[in-house]
Amino acid sequence: MARPAQGRLLFAARDLFPAVGGASLSMVPLLRALARAGYDVTSVNALRPGGQPHTVDGEPFFASVVRDFAAEAAKLMDWTRPDLVITQGWGSTEVLECAFARNLRTCLFVVDLIGYAPQACFEGCSIDYAANLSALKRADMVVANSVYMKRRLRELSGIRAEVVFPIIEEQDYLAASVPSASPRMFITLASGLAHKGVDLFLEQAPRLGRPCLICGPLEPGRETRLAACNTVRHVGYASDMRPIYAHTACLVVASLFEETFGRVIVEANVNGIPVAALDRGACRETLGRGGVLFTVPDELPGAVREALGVPSKICQDNARRFASAPQIEKALAHVADLLHRPQPTGIFP
Repeated sequence: MARPAQGRLLFAARDLFPAVGGASLSMVPLLRALARAGYDVTSVNALRPGGQPHTVDGEPFFASVVRDFAAEAAKLMDWTRPDLVITQGWGSTEVLECAFARNLRTCLFVVDLIGYAPQACFEGCSIDYAANLSALKRADMVVANSVYMKRRLRELSGIRAEVVFPIIEEQDYLAASVPSASPRMFITLASGLAHKGVDLFLEQAPRLGRPCLICGPLEPGRETRLAACNTVRHVGYASDMRPIYAHTACLVVASLFEETFGRVIVEANVNGIPVAALDRGACRETLGRGGVLFTVPDELPGAVREALGVPSKICQDNARRFASAPQIEKALAHVADLLHRPQPTGIFP
């Protein structure tokens, strides 16, 4: 006889599959763990431009990618009456409001502060901070991705969040050993977007004394500047970062907005790679002894030189603070605790 499900869980957000951003890369292994723990898990997220609606194969839960994820999530809430609705990131307020209207339990994973407080490089975005904070305060459980984030959410809304660090499955980022004939040599920036500090990096790259790489999308309008910098290569999006880490001597994190965790710090440290990080948001918390902080752009070259002297073992020890297994167990415990709370009361419309 099949084991009855522990409970019905619905994850709904704009982004999940394909898992590209840090929030999606963290949520997918958590949903897998919930399914393997006996929960009946369904996910729904939005299509990327040019895509076609589809279901996702090879997962231990049912996942669909649709044109209107919020409308689909509302239908699933009506049809299945999930025991818990989980959401995060862009679109989370809309999902929460749908769940509130149906008196469903809710769990919000807060993955950044872009929707809750003004941030550098997002000044032109139309964001309803008040609506987002209002929904956040009504969620049954809020999960922050760092102690820094927990403190900031307390300051912004008065709520007390739980902390679960992003789930970074080490085997997905641990590069193979590099032959001595092909040593790690590059200074690498993991994203070419403005809010991730690409302009700072391009400005300082000639002073770094090593060849440089920029991964991920490149901010529009930076092509000419990149072409003029003969020490920098743009390698674009890499679905597998292990080959990049295999040849990276030092990773640079230069986020201009409030970085609320900085998962690439841990990815690099897993490989024994030190990090030079701009001292913004949670970078100090995540970096620990796994690299060097800098506070203004002109300090980056010195920070890189100093970081290159940090032993690999210290970097790897820092990464172990964020080991994936304990974070998964913590998240599973929070879900179980929430499901054992009294069911929300109210009149179903």
